[in-house]
Amino acid sequence: MKKVIGVLLLVVGVASGLADEKPPAPPACQDEEAMVTDYEKSLQDLVGTVKKENLADFARAYHRKTCLTKLNLCASMIDGAVACLDSAAQGSSASKEQAGAIAAKRDAYTKLKEKVGHYRDSLKTTEADKDAKALIEKFEIHE
Repeated sequence: MKKVIGVLLLVVGVASGLADEKPPAPPACQDEEAMVTDYEKSLQDLVGTVKKENLADFARAYHRKTCLTKLNLCASMIDGAVACLDSAAQGSSASKEQAGAIAAKRDAYTKLKEKVGHYRDSLKTTEADKDAKALIEKFEIHE
């Protein structure tokens, strides 16, 4: 009888220990980074489309305005990712290794935002469709 009680206590102890273990948390800011990646891809696809079309199709499809809109939205998504990474870096649970990785990602997103902002500002000041098309064809969006 003592053996049965001992075995039961052992099983209950092991089971409660397993229940207390939590699965590892997902990487910080995973959703925000995925949104930035989606917008980057969308911009790259648009640049590819603009490279393949003639000037009349470019103007008719409003690709200049479409590109400006996507650049603005991408900059907003990058802002969200940077803010999330800032919050994650300040979290007390982040190890030095994780904090370093978060800081590196933040720096990369900051540089990407500068590039996107530069492209947006350049495109805004371009008046002729021909010049806008040529400018968009030169965009290198990916990190």
